[in-house]
Amino acid sequence: MKQNFFKDFIVNFYEKIELEFEMLIKKEKAKKLSVLNLEVDVIDYLDGTKTPIIETIKQGDNGIEIFLKNKEETPSAYNIEDIFHSFSLAVLVDKLIKKDKYVGILENFYIQSEELIREHLQNLNLESLSILDEEYEVLAISKASGSYKVGAGIVKDILLQNNRVFLNIESDNNEIIMAHIVECSAADLAMLLNNILFPE
Repeated sequence: MKQNFFKDFIVNFYEKIELEFEMLIKKEKAKKLSVLNLEVDVIDYLDGTKTPIIETIKQGDNGIEIFLKNKEETPSAYNIEDIFHSFSLAVLVDKLIKKDKYVGILENFYIQSEELIREHLQNLNLESLSILDEEYEVLAISKASGSYKVGAGIVKDILLQNNRVFLNIESDNNEIIMAHIVECSAADLAMLLNNILFPE
């Protein structure tokens, strides 16, 4: 059912990825996975000052923790939700389980998300929808202006341009950054669209 699409995605993508890591750790009969030269994009690495190369993946008290090599003496630990670039996470898991699985799930999520919100706007006969009543935070890496920009902030509008769906995201310095939905964090996008399309 369409009403469960976004909630099902969170279960089938993020929660199952957590389980994949747990099963890999058990299979290795160790408390951690050693990963060679695989990278994953996390929030703290947006400024480009660190190299997001994974050192180990461990089972922590609050779930899976990914430790990254960086310029500090002690590797930093990140949870699944700290990985802002969803395709980066999907590629990592597919490489570790040696299957083409999570990239496909993610691709389908973005395609279906765009179709659902496009249909919603067309049914309302709108090319833009302002978000006024609630504040939804979204993290995105946008190239709409020709160069990459970080869009981290509150969604102000959902736009339909040339049959493609974009978000206007207002950052802390009041700059508006437009990002196509595929450039947005999948978890943030799922929460936003679930509330817009299927409010409880």
